[in-house]
Amino acid sequence: ANIQQLKLLLQKDPLYEPEKHDELFLLRFLLSHKQKVKRALKAAKDTLVFRKEYHLDERDIRHLIPHKIQSGEYGEKFPFAKTDNLQHAWKTRSPEDAIVFTIPDPHRGVVAFLNIGNLKNDSKTCKQLSVDDVASVFMLTSEWAHQWLDYVTRTTGRFTKSVRLIDFSNFSIFQNSREATKRDGKIMDMMEDIYPQLLQALFVYNAPSWIHSAWAIFRPIMPKRIIEKIDIIDPKKNPKEKQKLLAFLSEENMPESMGGTNTIRPCDWAAQ
Repeated sequence: ANIQQLKLLLQKDPLYEPEKHDELFLLRFLLSHKQKVKRALKAAKDTLVFRKEYHLDERDIRHLIPHKIQSGEYGEKFPFAKTDNLQHAWKTRSPEDAIVFTIPDPHRGVVAFLNIGNLKNDSKTCKQLSVDDVASVFMLTSEWAHQWLDYVTRTTGRFTKSVRLIDFSNFSIFQNSREATKRDGKIMDMMEDIYPQLLQALFVYNAPSWIHSAWAIFRPIMPKRIIEKIDIIDPKKNPKEKQKLLAFLSEENMPESMGGTNTIRPCDWAAQ
């Protein structure tokens, strides 16, 4: 009943196209806002404006390998969002394997690997990039994940979300700027509004012993919707924790560093 009510209310919006913005599109907003139609309506209308502004409904980007943008594989400049050089933004902030979005099994959904130690989150790097530069990377990965999850959901009939696996093995708390972390938190919160119900879980692994203290510092400035999905695990040593990952990633696709059998680094995988 709620989804029909939402559809009727959206029919008055000139940006609403029933063929593109169907019940699956609307369902994510209702779930994100706990079936409250007025709040879901506002979020959906804001998203329609956002998608129109950036021409997102006109662009299928599933063929991209997101982290390959930094190498210039798709051109020296890659216009996206409000920056005309996404390649520079990605390479400056997220070099090498800092952020790798993959679709190892097109029947199971998106798996993102984040090597937090390689992510440039210091004050110097923060000053080199505008908010729009940083947001463009978040937007590209969010849109890519959205398009793939929509495809998997429609082809399998199973409501599909993504998982993020964060490697803390090379992380130092001294490399992080509180200002950069706060900025990221605001962008992530905005992405959660525009791209609701994309993230199923976020697993932290190879975590140092002091990670719980660090978490206490960053937790207050991170979006609550993200915090609720975070779990710190050791899948290589703990079979029960490894089992959690197998819901998203097969043994063959799981890297050896996580207790799987795959010896190829995720950044060297093909996208599909």
